[in-house]
Amino acid sequence: MPKRTFSKEEKEQLKITMLEAGFPLIKEYGMTHTTVSKITEAAGIAKGTFYHFWKDKEHYMADLIIYHRSKMIPKLVDEAVMSGKKKLGRKEAAAYFHAVVDPEISIYPHMTLEDEAKIINNTDAFVPDTEKESAITGGLLNYLENVRENPDLLLIANMTKILVITAESRQELHEAVYQKTIDTLIESILNLIFEQEE
Repeated sequence: MPKRTFSKEEKEQLKITMLEAGFPLIKEYGMTHTTVSKITEAAGIAKGTFYHFWKDKEHYMADLIIYHRSKMIPKLVDEAVMSGKKKLGRKEAAAYFHAVVDPEISIYPHMTLEDEAKIINNTDAFVPDTEKESAITGGLLNYLENVRENPDLLLIANMTKILVITAESRQELHEAVYQKTIDTLIESILNLIFEQEE
């Protein structure tokens, strides 16, 4: 039987279908128990198709995190902000950072530090890159009003990573003050971003 050739559009749709299948699986099983078989079964795609797109599960997870993050922003930031017609204040920025660690919205609380280490060690997706991370952080700050003059973009990026690491380490932290820990980290990030109110 001849091998089927997919058009560029079909390939893109297959990739999106598999990425869409990922978040519910990660929420239910975590990264360790989300197998390639579970991903392709949930997507309704043959297992072999997966390997046309990703070398292994870690490369898939790296793309899933990036894909999920890109989907999250428009859900939290309305069209007027995305188009530059209005800007967000401190309260809306706080809601965004809370969403980053909300298990219903974000992938990060369903991962562990071990998961993160596997992705970092097996892919180059999250290798610290000063230029790239400064550009991403600066781009996000463009949606905000009353931003400090010359904010430390790399410090904000690092603090955001610490927020994510905290969510990934929840089981190792004191549950009684977990939410207070998250709130304190977010307030620290907001203080780095916004001008202090008089």
